[in-house]
Amino acid sequence: MSDKQKYFNEKMATLSLDETHEVQEKALMKQLDYVWANSPFYQKKFGEAGVGRGEIKTLEDLAKLPVTMKTELRDSQLEAPPVGTYACASVDKVKRIYSTSGTTGRPTYIGITQNDIEVWREATSRALWCGGFRHGDRMPLVVAPYLIAASYIDAIENIGTCIPVGVGATERLIGAFQNAGGNAFLSTSSYPRFFANSLIKRGITPRSLGIKVILAGGEPGASVPSYRQQVEEAFGCQFLEMMGNGDMCGQIFSECEYKHGMHFIAQGIVHVEIVDPETLEPLEIKEGVTGELLYTSLNRECQPLVRFRTRDHVRVTQTSCECGRTGFGIRCIGRTDDMIIVSGVNVYPAAVRDVIASFAPQMLGTMEIQIEKEPPEGWLAPIKIKAEFGRDQLKLEDLGALKKKVEDAIRDKLIFRAEIEMVPPDTLPKYEYKAKLVRNVWQEG
Repeated sequence: MSDKQKYFNEKMATLSLDETHEVQEKALMKQLDYVWANSPFYQKKFGEAGVGRGEIKTLEDLAKLPVTMKTELRDSQLEAPPVGTYACASVDKVKRIYSTSGTTGRPTYIGITQNDIEVWREATSRALWCGGFRHGDRMPLVVAPYLIAASYIDAIENIGTCIPVGVGATERLIGAFQNAGGNAFLSTSSYPRFFANSLIKRGITPRSLGIKVILAGGEPGASVPSYRQQVEEAFGCQFLEMMGNGDMCGQIFSECEYKHGMHFIAQGIVHVEIVDPETLEPLEIKEGVTGELLYTSLNRECQPLVRFRTRDHVRVTQTSCECGRTGFGIRCIGRTDDMIIVSGVNVYPAAVRDVIASFAPQMLGTMEIQIEKEPPEGWLAPIKIKAEFGRDQLKLEDLGALKKKVEDAIRDKLIFRAEIEMVPPDTLPKYEYKAKLVRNVWQEG
């Protein structure tokens, strides 16, 4: 493959609308045959919905099937650990098991077979190439090995060179650029500004590292014009977005140099629907449409998912592009639930509340996450949380010790850093129906 090629997989990147429909439909029929035959979870789910395999003959028929919720996957894994009743392959075929932060402190486990590894490598290779990563380029990798992003090493090595660095190793990261020839970077959207400040404090000019492109994922924010400009001016590079989903596939969307939005790049691997978040009715994918992403596996062996509800709220930005890619483009504009993302880790407010409530009676369990700045900056750790302590009067020194215990428990169980502000009982608002656990202070002026 020549670096002059515009696409990693030209055939898939330039499919016409009709060709895309044909590829997706053919792959879907094969995947559904496999799911119906091998997944106890979906056999039961589809049976309860009263839908038989014979009723799904086209891509449009997919809407007859119920959506799959994240909570269902977690419950399925409690029933049949580690990979759940929705798994279609035996555990002895699984080559890797990644984990997420989980909604209750218990991780969700994601198993991939050799087939799945190769499919993910293909998808992420397409995404990296779309973002400008080429043969001879060298990319430091700063993620923990148990996170889904660690799978990117397969695609990085498929094209160029990976330089494993690890989490929190700033000096090693700097060395990877200065001494090992790193010239591309993959990070969360919020990290580049922190990294630039770290460099400046050390007397290092960010541009001196010679980074040509920073590819950001794990959280929205890289497309915010003012923030993108800051990063690009600091490093003298392109700052582009990528997007995937741990339960589905490492990368599904990637931005090209024209920066109109992230292209769908997973043709033949994932089928994407955009639905109304309230009714879950499919929406036409056309410029300007906003809705929630649903994903269906098209080539997954271990844990294929059908109409998986991502809660990612997106806007379609274009259906054609100067780069020649025909995959439609999107921007992620938020969440349709109240999940926040801290350093690439999904944080579910209900899970935070559960951890705090576990300290009863010293803690009441009433709490409020306070986001003081617009994401991604507002999602930088430590996340500020107000939490009510128990009614029994505590000494000031006891409150300090309790605060630290709660913060440590959140870090250990949910994999992010929090700063707890201990407040007296009845300080926080009370709700008759559903408690509001996240307060976007930055929107209140």
